[in-house]
Amino acid sequence: MSMSLAGASSPSYNVVEAYNSMKRGILYIIIGWLLIGVGLMTLLGIFAITPIGVRSFGLVMAITVIALIVIGAIIGLVGLYAHFIPGTTKLASIDPRYSTAATLTKIGYVWGLVLLIIGVPLIFAFFIGLPVMIVGYILLILGYVGVIILCFKLNEVEQNTLYLVAGIMFIIAIFISVVGFVAWILLYVALGDSIRKHA
Repeated sequence: MSMSLAGASSPSYNVVEAYNSMKRGILYIIIGWLLIGVGLMTLLGIFAITPIGVRSFGLVMAITVIALIVIGAIIGLVGLYAHFIPGTTKLASIDPRYSTAATLTKIGYVWGLVLLIIGVPLIFAFFIGLPVMIVGYILLILGYVGVIILCFKLNEVEQNTLYLVAGIMFIIAIFISVVGFVAWILLYVALGDSIRKHA
């Protein structure tokens, strides 16, 4: 019993817990990306056909596609905020080398989203809503930078090139957004390797 308790509180066990939380969050993010992608491609396909095709699309189908996009967004947000960010925070509490990345990710994504949520209803009050949304957007960018730094730091610590490639792809995704989807997949695979390594 004492040996199992000691193992459960060991740094390696805690790292695996953090990695598992991050990996679970990324899985949700990937699923969210897929649902949003399918929804958007369906909409684009319908609008690309003809006006007749759009009319025959039907209200029920339109609602279904929009629901698909909304559900995908919710799943992705749950993955990011309920699993991935807490995982990075836990990782930083175990290993201070991840502190900068975890702090940027947490502050950027959490407060960025909060300010955007506050700013959207205030958008009609131009001098209030717009600055709030701009600050929120800047914070989200900082959160994104935190993820990039995290990838490079994981590569440095874990010696797994997949982390490095994921970080580079996240940078490329700033200009070609679809590359970000591949980056998340690579990060997911790399975390799986690290979990097996520390287990």
